[in-house]
Amino acid sequence: MSQREAEVLQAVAGHLSNTQIASRLHISVRTVESHVSSLLRKFGVPDRRALAELAPAVAAQPPAGAGDGPVTGLPTTRTAFIGRDREQAAILEALGGGRVVSLVGPGGVGKTRLAVRTAEAVATQYPFGGVFVDLVPVREGFVTQAVAALLGITERPGRSLDAALHEYLARGRSLLVLDNCEHLLTVVAAFVEKLLADCSGLTVLVTSRERLAVPGERTVTIPPLSLVAEDIDHAEGSEAEALFIDRARAIDPEFAASPAVVGKVCARLDGVPLAIELAAARSASLGVDGLLAGLDDHLRLLAGSRGGQERHRSLRAVIDWSYDLLDENERAMFRRVGAFVGGFDLDAATAVWPDGNRGMVADLVGRLTDKSLLRHRRGPDGSRWQMLETIRAYALDRLAASGEEAAVRDAHLIWAASVSADLEQRAETGQQWRSAFDTVADDLRAALTRNPCPGDGGSVTGWPVRSGIWPTPAGSCSSPVSTTRPQPRALPGRCRRPRTCAPRPMSPGPRDTRPRPSNCC
Repeated sequence: MSQREAEVLQAVAGHLSNTQIASRLHISVRTVESHVSSLLRKFGVPDRRALAELAPAVAAQPPAGAGDGPVTGLPTTRTAFIGRDREQAAILEALGGGRVVSLVGPGGVGKTRLAVRTAEAVATQYPFGGVFVDLVPVREGFVTQAVAALLGITERPGRSLDAALHEYLARGRSLLVLDNCEHLLTVVAAFVEKLLADCSGLTVLVTSRERLAVPGERTVTIPPLSLVAEDIDHAEGSEAEALFIDRARAIDPEFAASPAVVGKVCARLDGVPLAIELAAARSASLGVDGLLAGLDDHLRLLAGSRGGQERHRSLRAVIDWSYDLLDENERAMFRRVGAFVGGFDLDAATAVWPDGNRGMVADLVGRLTDKSLLRHRRGPDGSRWQMLETIRAYALDRLAASGEEAAVRDAHLIWAASVSADLEQRAETGQQWRSAFDTVADDLRAALTRNPCPGDGGSVTGWPVRSGIWPTPAGSCSSPVSTTRPQPRALPGRCRRPRTCAPRPMSPGPRDTRPRPSNCC
């Protein structure tokens, strides 16, 4: 049955006359009569009444050929799919319980690949087919056109493109995959809401760096690959290590490296699939040892790919896409919290924000978390946030270019001195302080490294600090001493202070993961 015959059959079911059908479809009455006669013969029924009664059952049937790869537009993949069993199970569970499912995570984490894998796995559950639409090249106002074009749907006289698309997707169970929605969130959210209202058999699978926030949406957060070997049944070790080895051997079949070194590379890359693939591409020329050295500058090393989408050819391009979607305040907060090596709480973020407006800081931190640029963790002492190291390297690069680095460095140092003094007071009064120290030790160490002058009788940016609980370069700390607790001063940007030591620039170097002495303090 042709599409035109299906339209005539639907009109017959609505008890329209041939003249009314001709007017609706903008065809002649003779053509309508021809289609009706053809339908009577095809279905072996005697008259229009019987044809009208048959129409609902015919509409419920999948189109001819449906089930033979019904999801069109799926990108072809030429590399092995590694791991992700846990995430795939979570996506399938979400699809079983909701009609709109969003895969959310930072750029380069593998959302598109998971969406393709899922669409391939569930295709047979959608007899009326579906379509995969990459929205990267699509601009606001053209989402409907992009989806319709891939389905071969065109506007006709008397029927809008929206109506034609909704009619097509309302035929029965079908799947719509919308990839890379983050730059069109408002438009896509409205588009999806209307489709779901009109098309009862439609399911929508979305990938984005931020959720759509529509009613009934189920969100599956896509994390980096596992760095723990027990989480994957691979001889190569963890998911991240297995991916690195697979991609490295594709370039150099004789590639070999110790699991420990490969594990270090993957850990430095936070297990982010795109970062791992870009690093593996450099392994033939640098070796794993060279890669480890080069990762002191993530943004320079992880570049140069010639394949795939332009924005996936370097780590910088991937994060550029997210950064460009931020407003000015979000960008400023993103740059400033990049100063924290080991993560931060709301008080810490407020300490590096120029006006110290805690309400604004909370809002901006929440927005950056929603956009997958920060990771939220709940602990015994409350909420903390942290950047992936690859993203933090970009934040520091932007901070250096903004002219704000000195002010943020000062604010970070004041915060570190205040935290150190608070920890000393806890130690002196017999309160628990060890877990709190472990949480901030990387940042205290970073503050010392950039401003190597605190100590007994030392000073930081012109005011005295306690030396007792500041960590030494080896990762330990000295015993508490009793000195005057420093009073916080005005944040950088509102006053000028003399420096007593030359500051060092901020560095995105790795966090210190060495074990600290158990008898510290």
